[in-house]
Amino acid sequence: MYKVLKKAGFEEKFFHTGEVIMNYVVGPDNGIPLVFIPGQAMTWEEYVLIMPKLVNKFQVYAVSVRGHGKSSWTPGKYTFNQLGQDMTAFINGVIGKPAIIAGNSSGGVLTSWLAANSSDLVKAIILEDPPLFRCEWPAIKNTVVYDMFLGYSKMAVAGGGGYAGFLRESVDKMANIEKGIMDMKMPPKSIMKIFTWIIAMKQAFSPGSPVDIRILPLPARIFIKSNSQFDGNFSRAFTEGTMGMDFDHAQTLSKIIQPVLFLHSNWVMHNGRLLGALDDNDVERIKTLVKGPWKYVKMECGHAIAMEKPTEEANIIINWADENIK
Repeated sequence: MYKVLKKAGFEEKFFHTGEVIMNYVVGPDNGIPLVFIPGQAMTWEEYVLIMPKLVNKFQVYAVSVRGHGKSSWTPGKYTFNQLGQDMTAFINGVIGKPAIIAGNSSGGVLTSWLAANSSDLVKAIILEDPPLFRCEWPAIKNTVVYDMFLGYSKMAVAGGGGYAGFLRESVDKMANIEKGIMDMKMPPKSIMKIFTWIIAMKQAFSPGSPVDIRILPLPARIFIKSNSQFDGNFSRAFTEGTMGMDFDHAQTLSKIIQPVLFLHSNWVMHNGRLLGALDDNDVERIKTLVKGPWKYVKMECGHAIAMEKPTEEANIIINWADENIK
């Protein structure tokens, strides 16, 4: 547990849904429940920087979904419908009353699932740059992140290079492409070479243990630690089209009647493919489908909003909740 979370009164816990174990953290009961669902390859630690800024207004939770961190890994059993059932069990079993649900990236897509399919448990939703429509099959092939997901998938294959190989091949390439549209920076190549060697040795002698490089800036430290505890089969479900089985984004969005706060990060086109979660046309399509009150905020940052702009996002959430949540 990070010192900043301990100081704010957070505790780390586990919950058994009946099928999987979910690892999560929870803060003091100071208001309406607010549940954060991280993006793909990230654990609840994605929200370390923002949670203390919200603790006086809400009872803040953050979860690691199956396939991530200390939560159960279930190769071959990764779909949005299964993840939605896990989260529904979590809200019922741990919180016991309707909550505000916030999710980044695939966690935002899952947040939409919950608003539509477990609407009695969801007071409002915060969508942090969700790749709605863009992560559906086969549209995902037209995004740059598809290549990164292929890299994650190799982590789950014997001889695929493991996490060290993923860092060397996929992350360095992606960091170079994303220069100029995100704040998070990777170390120089010479430092990365040393890091990947250390990581390879550490995981060879302690398979499955997290890689926690404490000398790194906290966002980079959290990224590497979370990614090192990730089942690459989760990404394979996206690249093979099985993650979205029996889950239609447009139909789901048309069922959402709760207030929606939509945070949209930077995006560009790179060699004819989308670099980012979704473009402005995608946002307009989402807006026309949802029936709940809508607030859109353009964030001048990369995809991991809560790690790049924690203070700005926290203030936006507090002001929006004051206006929309009773």
